[in-house]
Amino acid sequence: MSLFDAANGMRLPARRRVPLRGYRRVLVEGAEIGTVVIERATVADLPQVNETHRRCSAASRRARYHRPRESLMPTEWSTLCGSGTGGTWLARPAANAGRVLGMVSVLPCSNPSSWDFSILIDDAWQGRRLGTVMARHAVASTRAAGVESVEALVERDNVRSLKLLRRLGAAIRTCDASTVEAHIRLRRDPVVPGSP
Repeated sequence: MSLFDAANGMRLPARRRVPLRGYRRVLVEGAEIGTVVIERATVADLPQVNETHRRCSAASRRARYHRPRESLMPTEWSTLCGSGTGGTWLARPAANAGRVLGMVSVLPCSNPSSWDFSILIDDAWQGRRLGTVMARHAVASTRAAGVESVEALVERDNVRSLKLLRRLGAAIRTCDASTVEAHIRLRRDPVVPGSP
């Protein structure tokens, strides 16, 4: 079932340039869940995020963290929520703000022009395009903030994540026998007059 942007009455995924702060996107997904909202995470969301981690399979958590961790520590979550740059968005039913369906993060890493990208979707919501919508939202927000690229380290056998990243335009390169790096370029080089 496809998702819709209720505010604009159009099918998603639609790219929108938005600031990294204070953005809320309303989505609609069938009668069984009602309205789904994507909004910035705060440190107060940690208990709901950890509950989502517990609901996810070990395989899903391994795909996100490269190990099957069951929860995040407050200091880790504070970093993921961002402190001025980067951050995490959560998807949750509008009628049940205590339930997190997925999370996507983009954060500065050692290279300030390229940020780290990661995503975790509740097992029950995988394969329903929620991850694609969330990923496109995070990428568009990061692009609007002037970041040049995002990167993700992915286990080679993580077919779903690699498919999602390729849909976002990622170039994939092998790191080692079990890991690949996905690189999504967000800013295009300017066209220089007279260049081929």
